[in-house]
Amino acid sequence: MFQRYARNRTGSVSTMPGSTIANDIASAPAGEFLDRVARLNAQYRAGQIRAHVPEALQDGERSLEELIERHLPASHAAFQAASRSLFFSLPVAFDPAQAVGPYLAIVDRDPTGQPYRFLDMGALIATHAFGENDPAVVAAIINALPFVASRYAHSEYQTVLSLRLKAELNRIAPAGMPRHFVVNTGAEAVENAIKSVLLNRVMTSEDGDGGFIVSFEGAFHGRTLGSLAVTHRKKARLGFPTFDWPHIAFPVDEPRSPKETLRREERSLKQLWDLLVSGRIPRAEKSKDTYRREMDAIDEFLAQPEQDLNAFVHAQHANLTPDVVRRSRRVAAVLVEPIQGEGGVRLASARFMRKLRVLTRIYDVPLIFDEVQTGWGMTGRLWAHELFDLPSPPDLVTWAKKAQNGVLFVSEALATFFQEEKKFNTTWEGDSVGMVRLLALLDKLDLDQVCRTGERARAGLDALAKEYREILKNVRGAGVMLGFDVLRADWRDALLDRAFRRGLVLLAAGERCVRFYPRYDMEPSAIDEALSILRLAIEDLVGGRVASETTTPPKIRVGTLSIPLDTVEIVELTPASFDAHKQEILAVEQERYGAAAQYPPDVLRAGRRPLLQFPLATLETTATNPRAIGVALRDKVSGRFVAYALGSALENHDEEGVSSDPRFGENNTFYLQATATLPTVQNDVELENYVLDALRERALAAGFEFLSTLIEERVRETGPEWLRNAAVLERIENYLRSGMTFVYLQAPLTKPVQ
Repeated sequence: MFQRYARNRTGSVSTMPGSTIANDIASAPAGEFLDRVARLNAQYRAGQIRAHVPEALQDGERSLEELIERHLPASHAAFQAASRSLFFSLPVAFDPAQAVGPYLAIVDRDPTGQPYRFLDMGALIATHAFGENDPAVVAAIINALPFVASRYAHSEYQTVLSLRLKAELNRIAPAGMPRHFVVNTGAEAVENAIKSVLLNRVMTSEDGDGGFIVSFEGAFHGRTLGSLAVTHRKKARLGFPTFDWPHIAFPVDEPRSPKETLRREERSLKQLWDLLVSGRIPRAEKSKDTYRREMDAIDEFLAQPEQDLNAFVHAQHANLTPDVVRRSRRVAAVLVEPIQGEGGVRLASARFMRKLRVLTRIYDVPLIFDEVQTGWGMTGRLWAHELFDLPSPPDLVTWAKKAQNGVLFVSEALATFFQEEKKFNTTWEGDSVGMVRLLALLDKLDLDQVCRTGERARAGLDALAKEYREILKNVRGAGVMLGFDVLRADWRDALLDRAFRRGLVLLAAGERCVRFYPRYDMEPSAIDEALSILRLAIEDLVGGRVASETTTPPKIRVGTLSIPLDTVEIVELTPASFDAHKQEILAVEQERYGAAAQYPPDVLRAGRRPLLQFPLATLETTATNPRAIGVALRDKVSGRFVAYALGSALENHDEEGVSSDPRFGENNTFYLQATATLPTVQNDVELENYVLDALRERALAAGFEFLSTLIEERVRETGPEWLRNAAVLERIENYLRSGMTFVYLQAPLTKPVQ
């Protein structure tokens, strides 16, 4: 048996609980381990390896933590031993020695001694292109033991291995970026890209302060301070002081609505153009007519691809005034992900990316593509930006994850700054084991295979989305970088929980997206099993298939008590006061949307809670937003809350309809996320309208110009006049299988005429 050891505080050696792994590599010669790996892979390729977890994990009445403690004791013991460490992860201890393909073994064994295995559709956070324990990789690692046994500081001590990696990178370098710099992580790659473009501006502009970098809403580029400045995921960035750099709207491609896609692209390009011509200098001229002329010229050029790009760029640049050129030099770079991975597998159109490339060329601003996640084949192209057929290559590309290290590909122009000794430096310049893994797989990449694998997985997801249209929607992606949305974030989390309990690992992205990342060479049988488990997880939520046509709304008790408006008082719900009132708010929410017994058999549920009902954690998150506004009505006689309404700025939310809201990204729209009125009073509509009017007044006073919400159609029909007259942007029948129709609407917050 192989045992791991850790020194305790007195310096003695103690065995870590849960550390025994049967048949570990350390207990057998390398040759035997290679033979076992070969047998495992043969079993996997023959379809004989399946997801295998204790059936007891499906007990929905018990928490996952409780079930793991009882039924996966080795995992539980390992986590307990590490409990003083600060980390968040899946709640089981994996055993790489028994993993194969996309099947990840854990340290726990079934009664026959076989390892439990989870089917991983997260590709280890997109870091692994191929399956676990690939025989070629295992053999390469064993043959490279000298490089594994001693980690060299490559910044001064290059090895045969590190030099071979650098030579092999020439084979896969993106067009136009023949130079490369090796670091350790994706965040380091982005950080060095930031440093290079800032230094470029310091050396070439009059201001000498480096300027700023423009990035996109929804972007995730890392957690170092520089990369956080260009990251616009709230949870990652909140609370950390960093550079005050601007971001613009990411124009998500909406295949079902080409006009909406064009509107988004126009808004994004205009936001970028404003930054280019103004340099963020107050009162700088930003003529709409000039913008229109420049964009029309770009459109005309792109419509005739035989034209010479350099000549066009030179002619357009010559039209810029000296002041505009000087101000545009404050823009150090534009940084964009070809597909936003952590942001929710969000894609922009090739048309937009081509315009972006030409516009940055005209203003002589470097364009950086962050391909940390998308690079090296994941989208069916070697580099994801190749999907766009750009008129000229970008200036920098960052890559990591499947590189097993971090890599920065650089144009010749920007490579100049890397050639000054130690100006750009990192002690390790990559990890040797990661180098061995990548080199062992370089010749295995088959882009046609990636496309075939992705097509099979996507076809299965499309079928599920069609069958469960009230649950899954918007299947999207390229190659094996796939994702789909659920209608609410809390429902997404419940789905991931149900899938995990059945042995399927799915990872979240954005607010409502679930990633579905097959390995490049994943067997069809494994893809089909993943889809089958996903279906069962959905069925767990649904609680039994019932045709949507027969679904009826939950029954609401008819109240017998009327509460006059002059007997209620308004309670302000602020970030400071919400905690004191949260249980009263939850009581209103629960009574309005009822216990599970009130709903049809197939209503979606999270545990015992119907998913139409907001969980307290979601409401708390909204209440803590800086621009949150909330009001509640308290009955002065009983002292009880009888209604509430709560929301915050539109950009803080990702509910159904938000991403296609025409005001998204303008930071002038209030989103009413939640409202509920006790159904046990006769004048519930009167109270409902009163609380909505009170919220509207406060949103108007806070400077918001519009109010958007996803709300019951019944509330709109009986609501205040401003709500009844609101524009309906989307209508959702049988929302969350509740039997209710919801509408996404938007109302202008105009001041009433005196």
